Amino acid sequence: MYRNENISARTKSRQAKEECFQRNIPLLNILFYLGNGFMLKKQMSALLRIFYGINEHRANDMTLDLLSYGLLIKKQATSTRTCIYVMTKFPLAIYHECSTRDSCSVKLNNRKIWNNIYRTEFLIRQAVPFMEQLGIELTLENLLGFLTDYCISIFTTENQMSVYQLYGNLYEKFPIKDKELLQSGCPRRSDFMDDYYKVTADLYCHQRNFLGYRIDDDYSGYLGIKNKLEREKDLTSSLKEYRKNYYSLFNMAAAGFFFIGIPVDRHIIIGTFDKCNNMYLKKIYENIIFIYLMLERYLGFYPKITLQVYMSDADNMSHLCYKEKEHGFDYSKQEASGFTKRESFFLNMGIPRQHWEDIQVDYFYYPLREKYNL
Repeated sequence: MYRNENISARTKSRQAKEECFQRNIPLLNILFYLGNGFMLKKQMSALLRIFYGINEHRANDMTLDLLSYGLLIKKQATSTRTCIYVMTKFPLAIYHECSTRDSCSVKLNNRKIWNNIYRTEFLIRQAVPFMEQLGIELTLENLLGFLTDYCISIFTTENQMSVYQLYGNLYEKFPIKDKELLQSGCPRRSDFMDDYYKVTADLYCHQRNFLGYRIDDDYSGYLGIKNKLEREKDLTSSLKEYRKNYYSLFNMAAAGFFFIGIPVDRHIIIGTFDKCNNMYLKKIYENIIFIYLMLERYLGFYPKITLQVYMSDADNMSHLCYKEKEHGFDYSKQEASGFTKRESFFLNMGIPRQHWEDIQVDYFYYPLREKYNL
């Protein structure tokens, strides 16, 4: 729809593009550091106002300037006429400190677009007010530091480097089991460190064998732990048993779940976005139970978990709330099971009844479609 309106950066001189880049650094910073290269215009304008004090009129001028030099292009966000603004290879190359030829363009799909919209809304609605409550000055640099310091892992993705960094952050911020002993070198092994070493080995292999990096540090010793865990996986009786015992932060990120803050009195908040408008109870409860068991292995105690599910479909949200409380049916006995759908997940996973209340699920409504005409 918007292809004919976009201007190619190739039609402009390098000097003109560099000057345009310098004029509009605040907007490009928002797009690059918070949007992974793209964002809705209204959300972009809101973040420019919050972190740079730039009003909507000036934000519009900056956007038009970048479009006119081909540093931004417009693409259709959903089936409506609302569009997203996407950085082109020229500004991305400057941020990545590489040539335009070596820079990758932003690749989009429906899941990535909706994840971006939810994540940005989360920053506006929850992260920024939390910073204000803590008296933290609202700057982009402070926001990124705040997310790391409080272990709000909304930017963690399902790749080796991102998950490797999350393990490092958890090691610093969470009460990892036997941390003092691990730091002293005894014991040298733990469930947390085994998974940490496995993702380190995965990252090492990916960088060396796939990307062709020359790596001075030798991580090959971690390959033995990676191979050990993979052999143990092969010996498990079922995928469910494997996930109960070997679920990791990589699995958590791949399933779309993230941390919202450091533990407070053994209480941990987890979040997930309904990116594809297809959230269902099995995905919610199986994953949060696997995360609960994973954290018990990592921390050495059973935490209290609140899962916050962010949704933009009010009807589906009401449906899930109703289904949680609905009583299940035992088809083998052809009678009511005596347990709600929610309780049945704990029962089927073999979670002792005294721990069923350790996990609570709350639903949050984000009226994204109405607010942004999606």
